[in-house]
Amino acid sequence: MKQKLLILFISICYFGIQKSLAQDHILLRGKEDTLHVKILEIGVDEIRYRLWPEDITMPVMVEKKERIRKIILVNGTIIKFSEDEFSNAQNYVTQKKMVVKIDLFSPIRKVLSGSFEYSIKPGMSMEAGIGIIGIGSYSSDVFMFTESNGGFVRLGFKFINQPDFHLKGMRYTHILKGSYIRPELMYIYHENFGFNSTNSGIPISGLNYNRTKINGAAFLINFGKQWVFSDIFCVDLFVGPGIGMKELSYYNNGNKIPKSSVNYGFLDGTFRKSGGFGFGNFSSTSGDVGFCLQAGLKLGVLIGAKEKG
Repeated sequence: MKQKLLILFISICYFGIQKSLAQDHILLRGKEDTLHVKILEIGVDEIRYRLWPEDITMPVMVEKKERIRKIILVNGTIIKFSEDEFSNAQNYVTQKKMVVKIDLFSPIRKVLSGSFEYSIKPGMSMEAGIGIIGIGSYSSDVFMFTESNGGFVRLGFKFINQPDFHLKGMRYTHILKGSYIRPELMYIYHENFGFNSTNSGIPISGLNYNRTKINGAAFLINFGKQWVFSDIFCVDLFVGPGIGMKELSYYNNGNKIPKSSVNYGFLDGTFRKSGGFGFGNFSSTSGDVGFCLQAGLKLGVLIGAKEKG
């Protein structure tokens, strides 16, 4: 008899515990509290439920899916919800998320410049770029530069704009398309060297050999817009003001020259202030922080396999 009572007591406790645990959970956005509920229906736009412990006499509650961060069903299944259609990564699974771009006008400045962009999530991507300075030589009526070389690297994160208001079902037409702001860090190393010459191009006696080394870094905030066509290629137009600093070193016939004594040739004050022949546009005097500016027009090709929708 005692054994039967013990078994009955254990059974009642077990089923009571099971019933108390047989509940779903709703986690709302912006709130730490968890709602203990019984999910009745997961609709297209809303969730219908009753508060736990469930009582059929209680009213059915309705909550918009956009206000719900996630729900945890009694069987352990977790369902997460995006805050809006713009942020829902499932809307873009069939689109390519990588693009290789080239700066259209960089060869005019004797530079080969390109970048790679990768979409991290809807509304945000990472872009890294590299440039090679010295594809060809620079010359003028006064100076004959036999060679110019160097390079630069840049890294930025792009934040793509959304409309000021949302309508139901609104989303990006393409995950990489739209107006954006792109904070960016840039580093440049550049050398110019050649011979001073007369206006006729004849070297000055003694073959006065000059060289300038430039190390520079900058932080820029780029404002631009990117268009994507048929998920195949893109056009990226931008302008980026910022602050930068460079350090210049001067050499004449292999000997380093103190900055205070540089006042001639292509090492004059104008070069010291503008510097870099437009590759980085660092407009500060050597060692000082100053305003800098860049602008560009890039053409790109989208790459990467599409996922099946």
